[in-house]
Amino acid sequence: MTRAKMIVEHPGTIVRHHDFENWPQGVTAHTTAPFDYLIVSLKWTLDGLFKVFGNAQKPSVLRAQTLDLAGALVSPLLGVAGALFLAWWLARFRVRFGGAALLFYALSPILVHGTVLGRPDHQSLLMLTLTVALGAELALARKAESPDAESLASERRWGLVSGIAWGMSLWVSLYEPIIMLVVTGALWLALDRRAFLSRPRVPGAVAGLAIVVFSILLEGWPVAMPDAAIRQYFGNWEGQIGELSRLSFVQLFPWVGWWCLASVVLLWLARREDRRALPMLVMLVVITALSMWQARWGYFLGIVFAWTLPWQMQALRRGWAAWLFFVVGWWPVMDAWDKSLFPDDLMQDQRNMKRAELVALRGLASNVMSQNGGPFLASWWLSPEIAYWSGQPGVAGSSHESLSGIVDTARFFLSGDAATAAEILRRRRVFWVVSDDSSRDVEMSAELLKEKPPEKPLAVTLWDHPEDAPDFLVEWSGRVAVRPDGLRFYRLYEVDNATLPK
Repeated sequence: MTRAKMIVEHPGTIVRHHDFENWPQGVTAHTTAPFDYLIVSLKWTLDGLFKVFGNAQKPSVLRAQTLDLAGALVSPLLGVAGALFLAWWLARFRVRFGGAALLFYALSPILVHGTVLGRPDHQSLLMLTLTVALGAELALARKAESPDAESLASERRWGLVSGIAWGMSLWVSLYEPIIMLVVTGALWLALDRRAFLSRPRVPGAVAGLAIVVFSILLEGWPVAMPDAAIRQYFGNWEGQIGELSRLSFVQLFPWVGWWCLASVVLLWLARREDRRALPMLVMLVVITALSMWQARWGYFLGIVFAWTLPWQMQALRRGWAAWLFFVVGWWPVMDAWDKSLFPDDLMQDQRNMKRAELVALRGLASNVMSQNGGPFLASWWLSPEIAYWSGQPGVAGSSHESLSGIVDTARFFLSGDAATAAEILRRRRVFWVVSDDSSRDVEMSAELLKEKPPEKPLAVTLWDHPEDAPDFLVEWSGRVAVRPDGLRFYRLYEVDNATLPK
């Protein structure tokens, strides 16, 4: 969202470097332009809609927040686009049990999470482009009853769709798409080399390659050698990121239901009726293994599973057996939705607390830090929001590329002496320090650095004993982030450069 705001302020900008994280060095961004401009284009569209249909006498409260609104809506709209493409494809080729695949695509918790309201993440764009890419590959794998001019033209069209979809996917990210493309290419070469290398596929290959080359010329090569901080601390930091966590096979059930217990057998049986079932089986096994290695692959597991579900059901032959299999498989998915939509009292209290915390943090960032200016130091999980709301750069960030700043932030909060803290603040040229619950700061910092916390780390001092804070950290005396009942969420300290040790 900060990248999108930069483009709104300077249209035509291609953001290659982030100054708003890992301050003051910044990072060379791995995030790319397509999703940035998708948000900005939606913002401009909303501006136009409000201008045409808005009420001048009673303007909407959202009229002045169209960038925020675009960020909130972009992922759900991409999810709807993916579902519409899937629905059209299933109807176009008259796939039996296609409705089951569409219902799964709409209701799988992991697919909903990837495209949920208020989560502007490039993965939602990847989910759309890879859904289209896999659909194009399945269309190309259909055996024409008689290879005539029309079937060759159809192959050329689908080849072009495939090339564009893979090219856009690679522009957005060189991680998940390149692995899925390699697996897809290997399957084509192993199972139907002649079709894969046929002339009708050439335009699509050229289009995909052209998109990749254009993206590199426009944004530069996105892959860089890891710096010293990444080499030393990435393994420790990785364990703190939910999307990089390891999963057991059982933990996949809420995402893909109990169907996955029989998927391998059913797709193996389905290969006798449709040769596409075998490559779908291989892709499903590969993506399942990757999802167990890193949870972030779950989004693409959901997409692959949606494409395979009709073939799994077709293997059961009898309609009643297929639909019984479909209904029974929903149990863990519906259980996950039940817990999400109807939380217990503890979970509801946690949600309410989180909302109140974010409202308080936004007020602190926009009302104090933005108006007074200056870089800040805060926990890495708070830094992206503060940077966006305040418009000020932060030492930490949420990407691995800002790991150097994350490590310095951890050292600051874990420090047991004022000299260490002062050195970090001076070197990073910090104006503000945001402190929240010290227990999490201490735990996460110790885990990242693999160090035992001192008896009284600075995080505890700033949160529980502000009167003992070093002289160069002065608690902000103005408006603080508190709830109406007086419960404090954050403490904000201003760095007094006059007393900061030289």
